[in-house]
Amino acid sequence: MKLALAITLLLICAGCVTTDDKGNPIGKSTLETDLVVDSYGRIVGRPTRLVPPHTIIVNGDKPTEREIRLLGVEGLPEKEAPNTYAECQEWMARFLAAEDEIFIKPSLDSRLDAPVIFGLVYLRAYDEETQQPVPNGYVLVNMAMLSKGLVRIRNLNEIEDSRLRDSMREAETRAKREKLGLWSRNP
Repeated sequence: MKLALAITLLLICAGCVTTDDKGNPIGKSTLETDLVVDSYGRIVGRPTRLVPPHTIIVNGDKPTEREIRLLGVEGLPEKEAPNTYAECQEWMARFLAAEDEIFIKPSLDSRLDAPVIFGLVYLRAYDEETQQPVPNGYVLVNMAMLSKGLVRIRNLNEIEDSRLRDSMREAETRAKREKLGLWSRNP
């Protein structure tokens, strides 16, 4: 009897597949072979090349390599804003290059198989004193760069969250008022 029960359970479990909340099968995936999407719908990527002022290449030289373009904002080329471009390079190198993982919330119309994905880019937040990760804390790169004047608003209609659009407008207004980056006398 026990043997029959064990065989039945084995046969049932052999056909079991772990699925996500939409019923899609979940298999082993790595950044090497599959584009990883977390439970929040964000792409998990490893920055491998930074292209100031508003582009990040993730998972370089792998089948999952993608060009990530910051959603809603744009920077100016080095010729038009050399000082801000240099500041942007430094900022990106300091905060993005050191990360093992960044999180990209793609725009609604993005296709994950496209070579270029427009999205909101998130970094893990760290406590300034302890340098420990803040639990469930993230920094929105698009907003951080906007608040430093490293980029400007391109098209906020690309962003579905109206509160985020308002916050981004406020960040750009503050950067202009404080004459930061692109809004300085010598951008």
